[in-house]
Amino acid sequence: MPVSNIAKLTISASDLRDALIESVRVSNSPGAVAYVGDRWGAVLHEATGNRQLVPAPVKAEVNTIYDLASLTKVVATTTAVMQLHEAGQVQLDRPVSDYLPIPAFGAFTVRHCLTHSAGLVPGLPYYKECSSIDEMLQRYADVPLKSQPGTRWLYSDVGFMILGRIVELVAADSLDAYCRKHIFEPLGMVDTGFKPDTARRARCAATENCPWRDTLMVGEVHDENAYAVGGVAGHAGLFGTAADLATFVRALLAGKILRPDTLNEMTRMPQIPAWSWQGIGWQLDGWSSQNSGFLTSRTTMGHSGWTGTSLWMDWKRGQFAILLGNTCHPSRSARNNVDFRRLFHAAVSKALYKNSINTHSGLDRLQREDFGELRGKRVALLTHHAAVDQLGRHILDVFALAPDVHLKLLFSPEHGIRGHAEAGESVPSENGDIPVVSLYGARKAPTTEELLGIDWFVIDLQDVGARYYTYAATMKACLQACAQAEVPVLILDRPNPVGGTILEGPIALNTASPVCWGAVPIRHGMTMGEIALHFQRTDFADTTLRVSVSALDNWLPGRFFDACSLPWLPPSPNIPNAGTAILYTGTCLFEGTNLNEGRGTETPFEVIGAPWLDSAAVLGMLDEESCAGIQVDAIQYTPVSIPGKASSPRFQDTLCNGIRLTLLDANEARPFAATVALIAAIRKTHPGEFTWGPSFDILAGSDDLRTRIEQGEGWREIVAAYAPGIATFEAIRPRLYSDDLSGMP
Repeated sequence: MPVSNIAKLTISASDLRDALIESVRVSNSPGAVAYVGDRWGAVLHEATGNRQLVPAPVKAEVNTIYDLASLTKVVATTTAVMQLHEAGQVQLDRPVSDYLPIPAFGAFTVRHCLTHSAGLVPGLPYYKECSSIDEMLQRYADVPLKSQPGTRWLYSDVGFMILGRIVELVAADSLDAYCRKHIFEPLGMVDTGFKPDTARRARCAATENCPWRDTLMVGEVHDENAYAVGGVAGHAGLFGTAADLATFVRALLAGKILRPDTLNEMTRMPQIPAWSWQGIGWQLDGWSSQNSGFLTSRTTMGHSGWTGTSLWMDWKRGQFAILLGNTCHPSRSARNNVDFRRLFHAAVSKALYKNSINTHSGLDRLQREDFGELRGKRVALLTHHAAVDQLGRHILDVFALAPDVHLKLLFSPEHGIRGHAEAGESVPSENGDIPVVSLYGARKAPTTEELLGIDWFVIDLQDVGARYYTYAATMKACLQACAQAEVPVLILDRPNPVGGTILEGPIALNTASPVCWGAVPIRHGMTMGEIALHFQRTDFADTTLRVSVSALDNWLPGRFFDACSLPWLPPSPNIPNAGTAILYTGTCLFEGTNLNEGRGTETPFEVIGAPWLDSAAVLGMLDEESCAGIQVDAIQYTPVSIPGKASSPRFQDTLCNGIRLTLLDANEARPFAATVALIAAIRKTHPGEFTWGPSFDILAGSDDLRTRIEQGEGWREIVAAYAPGIATFEAIRPRLYSDDLSGMP
């Protein structure tokens, strides 16, 4: 896994320094040491606060040695196991009992332990009764597994106790001696190891004033089970500095500890089908809503420790962030790892990742939360072809990974559950193992009989962020049916591909049409989860409708879909990419005129035209500001029949003079304003040819926009006229997300 040849980090340390200080302050932690760097060196390597508060304050220094807690699992144990694997001495898919002679451990493999999928309990307080690792493991062998190995993720110290013992038996050496000889000493990690000596103990950060041991823990492992067996275990016991960990990261990513092909295997997703974010030992693709730390990139691996430690690295870019603290000092009652890590890592991610972010959908979150309240329940599902997880797996395949979620009935919106039907085309229902009921055609909503016995109604639809789209109308009809049947609704949220901060267009006055489903702007800025909450507050305020949202993680409303690192599946045949979705918020209005809106071409909603259009004359009437962020060019094109997309487009097989709109800057572009300017120019240039269609007022939400254009108002006046309504809506619309990663839901 070679590190990409990217430029050396040039980010400023000042913001990171401020974030470090703030993370300590807000979390009420004693202090911390942070190291942010890349393969060349450090951008930030600083200490703040104290390493000890009682009986007297002792200042934290950059060479303070911390109890790394569960970083032991990855820095020591995983590395040791994988070295033995490379040497052919440990096979990952062999039963554990092949290496550790305890028959009960034959039920799961080494890989299961490395990926927390063995079904083992997280841990039990055997430190009160046991004084050796073998004694503890014999006790754990008698504890029933929590799940079938390989089927579910359950974080477990026990699996790494087992792995540490395997290292000792296979290598015929103690775990601490093996790691010292094969990892720490070869890399020059002079302050890293188990059981610090007297000199190093004097530099150690204190952890808890432990009631069980009746002493302040300084230089002795905090974890009780590791302490009881002598301070050396596969799950905890390692001590080290930020500088040593930086040395380790650089060596790991450079292939100096493990081979590149080994790292490739360790970071392969998924290791566990139903839980994608666990690699071999390391956690992958960090989530900002979790308390383990994160870097907002798909190509990250990391881990955290209970005492307040975390390490995350981007194996593709060669960048990393280390945060070492002792948040459990002087008492675990004050430990606040969530704020401690989020505030710091949010600042690091903002500095490192300006153009991309590892967004996780509501479907991804449902998997991460082990299907939550759906387990053991009967479920109806409204969905379509674009409902995939971050690995591109369809929601039906994802649900199949949870056999105790009982999917009873499927509902499909416009374009069908496979997305093949054209706009406006009636979609038939289907019979099968799970019946599919179409809600686009004669039927608009589930019946009371269909919802009888359903425990949860789940909705997962990728919308495009424009009021014209019918998916929100279908969801609204389902919410009404669920309110009447008293069935709770779970929305699996997805990004608004056109972002959540730019709003455009008039507030609709007439909201009875599926393409005009609410008193919201054309470009409304809401996700489907937020739209559902909007409906709950407005249309269903007098009902007992229950709506829950499986929220997005790492979605910033100020960014667009292309920045989310998610697979784009066209939510309908004529929205081929996320850039089209942005232009569609304006150019869909051309459907309400007698121009072709690009149907019958490979770039629908990115070209408009007609045989009679004088493209050059129209473009000559536009001012530069109206099309800011959008390039407009005169072209010629011929719409053709494209089955499944546009069987009978307007001006089929007729040469059209047209205008191509090319998105240059999504932040600057205002497609509604550009469309209004174009329509006004076309109408003035072609008063005899241009006509309004019957759908224009429906798409616009009333006759107001058409009337303003007919009265000769310019695009600036029209945009200004709608600004107060947008401001009022902006103040009341549901907001689940912000651009602050430290506050992820």
